[in-house]
Amino acid sequence: MEVSIKNVSKQFKNKQVLRDVSFTIESGSVCGLLGINGAGKSTLMKLLYGLEQKDQGQISYDGRIKTKRENIGALIENPAIYNNLSAFDNLMTKALLFNIGKERIRQTLSIVGLSNTGKTRAGKFSIGMKQRLGIGMAILTRPDFLILDEPTNGLDPDGREELINLIIHLKRGGVTILISSHLLNEIHQVTDKIVILNDGIIALENKNDDSVDIEKIFFSIVHGGK
Repeated sequence: MEVSIKNVSKQFKNKQVLRDVSFTIESGSVCGLLGINGAGKSTLMKLLYGLEQKDQGQISYDGRIKTKRENIGALIENPAIYNNLSAFDNLMTKALLFNIGKERIRQTLSIVGLSNTGKTRAGKFSIGMKQRLGIGMAILTRPDFLILDEPTNGLDPDGREELINLIIHLKRGGVTILISSHLLNEIHQVTDKIVILNDGIIALENKNDDSVDIEKIFFSIVHGGK
């Protein structure tokens, strides 16, 4: 799924959060969205997922303004999970909405490494386990477009490596992915393109390859070239 953002702006009260933002995420690619806190990353992701409404501009998915809800998966900010339910039952709450069978739930739990949690309530999970459950919720419907906002929060090094491998696996399966992270090395490992938001505008849109020094570029932009 190709995702196109054209001249998108968003304001909250007197604060202009996004200003005339435009870029394209090519179908089957991974795009890294970078920026300091308050740059507008989460707001943009919420607009793409439909949690917020833009003030102006256009967002399209394969050339269409609207797409089916199950075509987009998202983990934005804290995972939306029920602490009194098991991992399986958390996924079941979403599966029922989309007529998804139990086998797909079991498969998803295996993908995110939560197969052995049994009836343990999610409220007793570690932060990293809750994060993985949130990712499971995001990929349960086999989305064509996946939005991941700081997905490595709370994950230990092994967990982060597993997530990177999962992103690579999903990309090979044709999933288009937008991911934000403060861990620039991880972004460099998995992305095809880098987009840097600074004060609500696109400061950089660039292909990511071995010749790109992400840290140098990022800190040059956010610190005004200092």
